[in-house]
Amino acid sequence: MAQEILPLSRNKEKKHDPFKGNPDKRKRLTIPAGSQAQRIGSSIDKRLSDVLDRTDIKVADDPSALAPERALVMEIIGSPERFVNAARKIDLEWLAEEVALLHGVRAYFDPGVDASDDDDGEADDDDATAFAETDVLLNEVHPADEMPGAIYLGMPTKASFEKLRSLWDRYKAGKAPPDKHGDWWKLFGLLHVLRPWGPEDRIGDATRRRLKDDRYRRVGEDLRLEIDLWYRMDAARRDEASAEFRTAVLKLGGSILDEFRIDEIRYHSVLVNLPSEAIDAIIERTGPLALADNVMSIRPQNGFRFAIEEPVSERMPDEADDGDPEGVSIGAMLDGYPVENHVTLRNRLDVVELDVADSMAPVKKRFHGSAMASLIICGDLHEDNPRLRRRLKVVPVLVPDGDVETTPKDKLALRMIHRAVVDLKEGTGGQDPSGPDVVIINHSICDEAFGFAGSISPWGRLLDYLAWKYRVLFVVSAGNIAETFELPNYPTAADMRKATPDHRRAEMLRAIDAAKAMRTMFSPAESVNALTVAAAHCDGSTATLPASKTDPYGDVAAPILGSGLGHGFNRSVKPDVMLPGGRQVAHPTEGPILRVHGREFADHIGQKVAMPDVTLGRLDFTRMSAGTSNAAALATRTGMLIGDVLDASFENAEVPWYRRPTAPCILKALIAHGASWGDLGQYMSDIHIPAGHPNRRKEAVSRAMGYGAVDRDRVIGAALNRVTLLGEDSITKGERHMWRIPLPDELQSYAEFRRIVVTLAWLTPVTPNSSQYRTVGLSLHGASGKSDIWDGVNRVGHQPAIGFGKRGTLIHAVYEDERKAIPFLIGSDFEINVQAASKMPQMGGVMVPYALAITIEVANSIKTDISSSVRRRVMTQSRASG
Repeated sequence: MAQEILPLSRNKEKKHDPFKGNPDKRKRLTIPAGSQAQRIGSSIDKRLSDVLDRTDIKVADDPSALAPERALVMEIIGSPERFVNAARKIDLEWLAEEVALLHGVRAYFDPGVDASDDDDGEADDDDATAFAETDVLLNEVHPADEMPGAIYLGMPTKASFEKLRSLWDRYKAGKAPPDKHGDWWKLFGLLHVLRPWGPEDRIGDATRRRLKDDRYRRVGEDLRLEIDLWYRMDAARRDEASAEFRTAVLKLGGSILDEFRIDEIRYHSVLVNLPSEAIDAIIERTGPLALADNVMSIRPQNGFRFAIEEPVSERMPDEADDGDPEGVSIGAMLDGYPVENHVTLRNRLDVVELDVADSMAPVKKRFHGSAMASLIICGDLHEDNPRLRRRLKVVPVLVPDGDVETTPKDKLALRMIHRAVVDLKEGTGGQDPSGPDVVIINHSICDEAFGFAGSISPWGRLLDYLAWKYRVLFVVSAGNIAETFELPNYPTAADMRKATPDHRRAEMLRAIDAAKAMRTMFSPAESVNALTVAAAHCDGSTATLPASKTDPYGDVAAPILGSGLGHGFNRSVKPDVMLPGGRQVAHPTEGPILRVHGREFADHIGQKVAMPDVTLGRLDFTRMSAGTSNAAALATRTGMLIGDVLDASFENAEVPWYRRPTAPCILKALIAHGASWGDLGQYMSDIHIPAGHPNRRKEAVSRAMGYGAVDRDRVIGAALNRVTLLGEDSITKGERHMWRIPLPDELQSYAEFRRIVVTLAWLTPVTPNSSQYRTVGLSLHGASGKSDIWDGVNRVGHQPAIGFGKRGTLIHAVYEDERKAIPFLIGSDFEINVQAASKMPQMGGVMVPYALAITIEVANSIKTDISSSVRRRVMTQSRASG
């Protein structure tokens, strides 16, 4: 039986002043103003003099020189105010702001002792009373002489260089800033390096490694690259830059395959095909493209590459059809072309052909799309799950290419994703929208060449923009990391296999955390508006592994070995949640130090999914599979099942829930609402004790599984001892909404276990290429303005720290207690407040949709129906509010 979700209402007539945040008393690092000129003054003076005073230098031949129309880089320690405001004052065209990890900064500071990092000791980063953005925290200098910072990028002219030198000269002389130029003094005070954007910036180490591998595997062949051009504000300058770039490519013997620009996310990219000689020059960071001032970055073609080894197939019974779907199509999938008439998928798919037609995807090669569709429609086929009672919209974006499924060679992936969503929600080519009621979109594909490194990728920016514009929830996989990691405490694979399961499990988890810098999530998993899903080592298979294979975790559903790690942008909680992704074995690589990686072993373990019959074309074949794509598909299935409960709970509503601007927030909140760290989180935290402060250990756990494993039944399964309430609204910057939550009268008489779970999800507009990318932050407060909500429960320790939760678009908190009974009057309630803040002036008046889910649960031993008593209270409250 499905659980009823009770609608919660609030008094919208009464206005509430926002809570003031606590001042952050942690010690700050500062740079003595006089030392800046001494430390970097001569270098900056020379660079500015070379560009303004000397005529004997040909800067076009020197990529290390500052020059007009060559992107200017300012490396800034900490997180100063937005650069765009300062740049405008000297007519410096703003290009981007990026978070970065700066090196060589220890000489500036004496770090001293670490400051306190308790949950409620932090100021709210979004509150007006929080610390100034120019402050640098004492404990942010890393022992490896690294610390968080920012890279500010502008496109200078000679006139802007002259103004910059004038300001710098005044700053060096100890003079006060000119009127309205004080922000430049803050920037100069934390300036680490002033330099041009060069070949090392355009061509990262990961790109060079990938291109070297591709050249080795495809000797003499042309390769495809995706090249991002600087997004210029002036349309004529953009067109000129594009024409210059095209000419350069043609001179190299290359060709232009695709070009796409999205103004809203400041994205301008070109897909090119280049001969091997040009690729070799790029690897060496030389040649016309590596030195082109119009080029921002160069990387392999964006895309997802899925391949399986010899598929181990099994047939399943073709059971009687379970009838036509009844519900509205609220879900879509962007993936490979599925086997539409497979017995698990029959009469449940609507395929929308845009860039990929049926003829481009031979049925016998439709693996990934069929697997994801069957997981969404049926779940793990090892289990006896009912099929969804809705049709799933499918927009194919992958095609078979030899032994892999990937995006088409001649198309930019972002163009296809953009077109797919526009067609679903708005329609293309003069046609009606193909999925007007779609509110949840499964996105189990990623860019395997783009690991998250602090800044939001173009793909992530695209999903955030589309989510906000069309009010949809993207469910994104964290990505599967195939690279090996060191397991130094086992000399050989035999030692690893002989270890006890407990010892091996702890060693695996610690080793993965030690390698976290090389195992970050793949783009677009960092998308702030998306729900990002990690994969748990769990499936419905009952087979036993042979002795020659190693189960890394045994019966513990820890994150699979290959699940991509967070954090997200601005160290927010990412991935958000974890769902079953199938089990992997630990595959060893012998050497001086044993290395392992996660690998499918489809003979015995994994989730059972639909697959094509590669020989006879039968429609009942299945295989076993594992990965984060699977986990994301199950999260999408969970969202669609929640939709069934919402249909029943809001069946008499004037506007269906899925047509409200809050719909994606509702699904995001309710999917995450069943998440918790549980015993696994405590275990993982305990094995990371060497990490030091408890919040550092929490970081290690949340980077692997976010808010934890989702127990779907806690949201959609009925229980007399549990009741779930849902509030939804839109809020503007500076507002506070108060929600009053009815307490079950039965709680006043018992001193047994009780739990309250609170989840807040929202959508935010974004500012592309900005340090203030997430423009609106929401926060949760009890009646006191702090994180406590009611005297009868306390926030449990094993969950992400409050400070990290505030940095994304999902806050999830679990409160528990089993102390003595808490006396309160019949008909009492407690208060939860939702507050909105933004540092962006243009956000005033922007309506931000959000959803608030609250579950109250008591021990099973309390033999009473608390849902009935709360329902009566909620209905009375709703009538009063209406």
